Amino acid sequence: MRLHQADALTRLALVASAFFIPSCQCEGGPRQPLAEVPTIAYPEACAGEGELELERTLRSGPDMREPNVVERFELRRAGACRVLRVRQEWPLGTADVDVAYDADGLPLRVWKRTTMPDAQSPVGHRDLRVFDLTREPVELARRGPTGERRGETLRGARPRVVIAPGRGLLTAWIQRASLDVGERLRESALDVREPLAVIRDVTLQREPDQEVEGLGRVRVYTIYGREPVFTDANDVIVGDMFGLRDASRLEGSLPDPMPDPGPFDPTTSP
Repeated sequence: MRLHQADALTRLALVASAFFIPSCQCEGGPRQPLAEVPTIAYPEACAGEGELELERTLRSGPDMREPNVVERFELRRAGACRVLRVRQEWPLGTADVDVAYDADGLPLRVWKRTTMPDAQSPVGHRDLRVFDLTREPVELARRGPTGERRGETLRGARPRVVIAPGRGLLTAWIQRASLDVGERLRESALDVREPLAVIRDVTLQREPDQEVEGLGRVRVYTIYGREPVFTDANDVIVGDMFGLRDASRLEGSLPDPMPDPGPFDPTTSP
C-alpha cells in the first residue's frame, strides 16, 4: 500500500523540529587559537579529478516549505580516495563543500565555502573554512567575510563522519555503514552546518523501508534520532522528509541559479 509523506512517515517527523539542529555554544568543547593559520593541503593521495561514480541533483518538491532549494552532489574516485562534492543554493546564499575520504571511507579533509548577499554584492558575504581531520585535535583554518584569517583546534575525538550543508554528503556515511533495517551506528561526527562547527557523537539508524509519493520505495535513515533522509537501493540520497526530492522525478525547470561565487576549487586554503 502506498503511503503519502504526511502519513506513515509522520512519526519520524514528530521529533524533527527543524532542518537544522539546535545551536551549540561550543565547538567540540573549548576552542584553542593557533599562533599561525595552518596551511591544510589537499591530500596527495586524493589529488586530481578522478573518475565520476555518480552525480545527482536534488530540489525542493511541491510540499517543501522553501520552494527554491537546489542541491547538486557528485562522488568521484581519485586514486585510493573517494571525494564527495556538494553545492547547495537557496535564495539567500550558496554552500560548497568538498570532503576527501581515505580507502576505508573515513574523512581526511573538509573544504567549505559559503556566500550570502550583502550591501556590496550578491555574493559579498564569503566565508571559507578548511578542516584537517588527520590530526587530533582537528585543526581549522578560516577566512571570514571581512578577510580576517585565523587558525584553531577543535576538541573532540577524530571524526569518522562529516555532516555539512546539503543531504548528498550523507551518502558516504550511509554507504560505509551498510546497515540493515533496525540497525544503528554511533560515531564521532564533525557537523559544519552551523556558524560554530561541533564534534560530537551522532547516531545513524536505518528505519523500515517506505513507499513515498514521487519516489517509490525508498530506504529511510535518521541522524540525531530525527532528520529522516531517503535513499535508493544503492544508498544514494534521493530526498528527505522535509520535501527535498530527486530533481529528475519532478516536473518543471530548476530555479534560476544564484550568482556564481567563483570556481569550485577545494585546493584553496584560507
